[in-house]
Amino acid sequence: MPEAVKQLADQLPKFNIKYCSIEAAAGSDILCTLTPSRKPIVKRRWIAKGTHINAIGADAAGKQELEPQILNDAIVVVDDLRQSTGGGEINVPLKKGEYSVDLLRGTLAEILLKKKPGRKTDKEITVFDSTGIAIEDIATAKMVYDKALKKGGYQKIDIVGF
Repeated sequence: MPEAVKQLADQLPKFNIKYCSIEAAAGSDILCTLTPSRKPIVKRRWIAKGTHINAIGADAAGKQELEPQILNDAIVVVDDLRQSTGGGEINVPLKKGEYSVDLLRGTLAEILLKKKPGRKTDKEITVFDSTGIAIEDIATAKMVYDKALKKGGYQKIDIVGF
C-alpha cells in the first residue's frame, strides 16, 4: 500500500479506505476524478452502464482526465458552460474536435430547475464536469450550516470578530 493511502487510512479509521488500481476505481458506481492530468487516464472500457462521474480535476485549459468516448457516450452536465469549454473536462476534446458542445445536456442549474432532463434510466452514464462556481460552494456551505444549527450539538466558533 502506498504511504499516502496508509496515512489517509490512519487518519480516517472509521472509513474502509483501500488502495486499488485506477481501473478498479473506475468500476465504481460513482467515480470522482481529481487529478492534474493533461492526458486521459480513465478509459471508456472501464466505465459500466449507470456510472456517474464527477470530473473535477480538469480545471484549467489543457487538463483532461477522461477518454473523449466517455463524454460521447454519457449525459454531460456542466456547472458553467464558459468555464467548462475553456478549462473543464470538455475543453481538450472540444479543441481536438472529439466532442461537440451540442452534445451537452445542459448546466447543473438547468437540470435542478427541471428546465432540462437529467438521467432517464439507471443505465445511462452521467458526467458532471465541474470547474467550480463560488455561488454553488456558498449555497452548499449555507445549507450545511443551517442543517447543523437545526440539529445542534456542534461547537460554534466566531471566525470574524467585530
